[in-house]
Order: sequence, then structure tokens, then C-alpha cells
Amino acid sequence: MADSPNKTDSNSLTEIPAAPSIGELLGVTPILPGESEASYRAGHNAVIEELDAKTTLQVYLAEKIYDCLWWIRRYEDQKRITIISEMAHQTEKGFSRDLTQKKIDVREALLGDNINSRVMKTIGEVGHSIESLRQSGYAKKREEIMQLDQQIALQVKILASFQGSYELAFNRKLNVERLMLQNALMRRDLGAIDEVIDDSLKETGALKGITGGKPKAARRK
Repeated sequence: MADSPNKTDSNSLTEIPAAPSIGELLGVTPILPGESEASYRAGHNAVIEELDAKTTLQVYLAEKIYDCLWWIRRYEDQKRITIISEMAHQTEKGFSRDLTQKKIDVREALLGDNINSRVMKTIGEVGHSIESLRQSGYAKKREEIMQLDQQIALQVKILASFQGSYELAFNRKLNVERLMLQNALMRRDLGAIDEVIDDSLKETGALKGITGGKPKAARRK
């Protein structure tokens, strides 16, 4: 019997409870074409949960922290794609007819980490090994890679800034809760002191009553 279309697998990403999203309220879509929304949402919810974001400000800052991490991932992916594309471009040399298809085949194989004997043959026909092709690709695109690294470094700085802001927002809540707890403990301690004082006064009053009501010793005749 076929499963109901509404039934989802227990390990499915779609079962992760959706956290409140400021981006959704503002109508901002953080996903670019071709990116996995399920992957983004899973990471987003994990950060919200890890940071224990509850208030609107905390959720917003937690989302900005994750956006920085997502952009760092994008730049890292772009570095890889840039080098692989150049590696594939190097295989065009020496071919005059089906070079475009060879370039596409090599690029797809490298992107999918599926380097078979046919791809290795194509690479060898242009005088390269996979290692020398990678080195050549990096050398040709070194400037672009450095620019991407600068963008990653910038995102790291922005990330640290948002983390600092989140710590302030989170600690402010903790400080309020700590102050309330301290006040409650102080009231409890003061109440205990008052009880001790009251008991002491009662005991003192009782002793005075006992000594005050006792007749004086008769004078010696």
C-alpha cells in the first residue's frame, strides 16, 4: 500500500520545526537560484536552537549570524567552481572540433568528483596530470581566489560583530533574570531574618513576663 502523500520520513529535513523567521516577515528570500532551501532551513533552525534565540531581537541576530555562515559557504563553493572551470578550460587546448563538449564533460566530472579513465585520457592528451591541471587552474585564477578570500574574511568580521551583539542581547536577558532571582533570594533571606527577630522578641518578652511576675525575696528580719 502506498504511503500517504502527507506522510514524511522521520529523518526528512522537512520535519524540522520551522523557527520564527524575520526574513519571512520582511518578505526577504535568502536563497539564490539553484541553492537548496531545505539545506538552508535546516542550518537556520539549528543555529536558532543552538543559540536558544527567543525574543525578536535574538532571532534576528541569530539569522544574521547564519546568513554570514551561508555566504562564507557560497564563497568557498565559488572558489572550488572557479578553479574547476579553469581546469576544464585547459583541456580545450589542442582540440579544434569537439572542444566545447570535452570541456563540459571534464568540468562536470571534476565538479561531481567522478574522474574516470575517459576524463583522465582527455587530461593527458593536453599534457597534464590531474595534479598539474589543478595547479595550473589555481595559478590562472589566483587573483579571483584572493578576492573571494577577502570576501570570506569580511564575512568573518561581520559574523564576529553579530555574535558580539547577540551576546549583549542574550546577556541582557540573563542579567534581568539574575537580578530577579537575586531579589527573590534577598526577600527570602530578609523574611528569614524577620522571623528570627520576631522569635527572639517573643522569647525575650516571655522571659520578662516570667521574671517580672516572680515575688521578691522576703527581707531578712
